[in-house]
Amino acid sequence: MAVVDENNNPLNFEIYDKHIVIYVGEAQIVDVSYYTPDITYKEGLIWTINVSSDFPFNIILPENAVVVDLSEVPLKIASNVITMPPGNQSISYTLEFKETPTEEGQSYSKYLLPLGILVFILLISIVLARNRRKEPKRTEVHIDKEEFLKKLESFNLNEDERRALLYILEKGGRASQAEVRTALEIPKTTAWRMFKRLEKQGLVKIIKGRKENWVELKL
Repeated sequence: MAVVDENNNPLNFEIYDKHIVIYVGEAQIVDVSYYTPDITYKEGLIWTINVSSDFPFNIILPENAVVVDLSEVPLKIASNVITMPPGNQSISYTLEFKETPTEEGQSYSKYLLPLGILVFILLISIVLARNRRKEPKRTEVHIDKEEFLKKLESFNLNEDERRALLYILEKGGRASQAEVRTALEIPKTTAWRMFKRLEKQGLVKIIKGRKENWVELKL
């Protein structure tokens, strides 16, 4: 982790549990940078970044990244920097490895910019179409309560995970992440990571909605 001011001078800081205390002094702007594997994962050739924030934020992609999916329309795109709106956002991309250009390859370079613009317009259209989808209807999922509780015994779950699953079970097997987060009184980022862990263990299925993700129990 690195904490600097507007002049790139380092600032002193201390970390307590999940909180950071920064001694800003006379700094007008504080820039906090840190490395973590928790927000990025890879499936096949596709890398995906997941970030949950209450404020707009920038994602700096590798120079050779090619974006293949976005959770929402970006606020701004400048080179390899994408500014996303607040909320639970994700960006998927692949890495393109280019060979040394030949004379023949250079002759096609003039077509790359129009093609890139066309691809970008198509991508935005797909995102807009996806955002028009309706939120999942409030329908009960057929979950055998005794069978599900028995299944939980074979997992090493913490208290929040167990409470979240029992809450969703009481709601008929499906609930929005916001409902669960409010019921458990936990931060948005903590809840998002918890649902990701439960999904990897095969206990829930995350359903993407237009404004809020939903969580459905799985037997």
